[in-house]
Formats: sequence, C-alpha cells, structure tokens
Amino acid sequence: MNIKKWGLVAVAGMLAATLTLFGCSSGDQNAASDAAGADGSYQLVNGGKLTVAASLDFPPFENLNGDKPEGFAVDLMNALAKEMGLECEYLPSTKFDTIVPLIQAGGKADVGVSSFTITDKRLQQIDFTDSYCDVNQSITVRKDSGITDVTQLEGKKIGAQSGTTGYEWAAENIKDAEVTAYDEMTAVFAALDSGQIDAISVDLPVANYYVKAYSDCEVIKEIPTGEQYAVVVSKENPELTKALNEALKAVRDNGTYDELVAKWLK
Repeated sequence: MNIKKWGLVAVAGMLAATLTLFGCSSGDQNAASDAAGADGSYQLVNGGKLTVAASLDFPPFENLNGDKPEGFAVDLMNALAKEMGLECEYLPSTKFDTIVPLIQAGGKADVGVSSFTITDKRLQQIDFTDSYCDVNQSITVRKDSGITDVTQLEGKKIGAQSGTTGYEWAAENIKDAEVTAYDEMTAVFAALDSGQIDAISVDLPVANYYVKAYSDCEVIKEIPTGEQYAVVVSKENPELTKALNEALKAVRDNGTYDELVAKWLK
C-alpha cells in the first residue's frame, strides 16, 4: 500500500477500511491463499491474485491488443487462476530475458509465462510446471531472398529474440552466422522485412502467425527440436508449482485446454 502525507489517525483508519473491504492486507499472503480456496502453503505477491510476467509480443501465445493481453497462454493462465480461485493479473510487458531473473528474485510476479522452453540451464535458476505446449523451431526468410534451405544460411545474418531457444539454435547450428538479438519479436520481423537480416530463427507457431502480417516473408523450414513450454515458478514456492500443475490437469480434463487450442493454435 502506498500512503503519503497522512497523519497517524488517517493511516490507521485507512488500513482498517482496507482490511474490512478486502479481508486481508498485501502482507498477509497465506490468508490471501486461504481466501482463494488454496491450502495456504504457497505465497502470492498480491493476495488473491496470480501475478504474471510476460513479454507480450509473441503471438499467438501472448500479445497486446491495445493495452489488453491476449493469446493462448493468456487465456490458459486465466483458466488456471480460475481453477485456483484466484484472479489473473498481467504486469506491463516485460523484456523476455529479464523474466527468469525476476521470478528468481521474487517480489514482483508469481510466475513467468512467455513461451518458456524447459531447459536444463533455466532449471538451475527456477522451477517449471508440467508442460502446456509442444513446439519446434523454424526458419523464416523474405520470399524474394532466393533462400530455400537452411544450408544456404552459412555466413548470413540471422535475427532472433534475446534469450530465446531460437537464438541459441541459430548460434549453435548455422555455420559462421552473424546472429543478432532483439528485445522484441516485432523488431525481429521488422528487421527481416527491411532487409537488415537474412532470416529469423523462432518457434514455428509464432513464425506462422507473423507471416500472415508480413506477406513478403515465408517459413522455409521446420526444425524438429521437440521443445516444451511451461510456466516459470520460483524454487522458493514449490507449492505454487504443485497447485498450478493440479489446475493444468483440471483444464485438460474438463475440455478447456482443447477449446483454447482450437481457438488460437489451429
């Protein structure tokens, strides 16, 4: 709570009113969890809310429609939060490669949900829930580039989003490539469209989404990397990971998950 220029009496009155209205203070995390129907064993940044950090430029999974988050993962997190008796609240769009450290540090968001692939490197810093989506990598080029195969990318300029497995794949697998990292996926496609780079390495569903808008670009190759997306959770909050896994199983069992796949990924 942010209280400025109040006397002691006013502060006390305001706190009392807040407690009466909401049933708990922002510092009483276990009470917030109990009120949401949880067992009180996991902690939340804000009582009664599941606070999410995401880079909202990765459609069809997470994106901004005006100032409103939307996409498959956004709808999924709302469904999970509902199963847990919580409200889902997204932070303003967060730079992708800062999200894992943010969750690790704690205090600002409960989870990171930005199409994170489960990797051993990330598991050294944070925990993952069970996976919620399987994906492969891909290569996208301009239609007029004359590039039809990955072998033609040797020594070329490749763009990818900073901190992603797409960046790592390009750096490790394209010989002598000049791989450039961008903060946002929109900037990567703008660079390809303007000829600043020769190709993009990115998750296939995202590439398929963007080429609908960038009609001069096309996906030339699906790379079978067999990646799995999952929700990022602090290692200090294992009961939250457990609760999210239970909620994920519930939305799979009740058909909600399949409805979201049909809506966003078909």
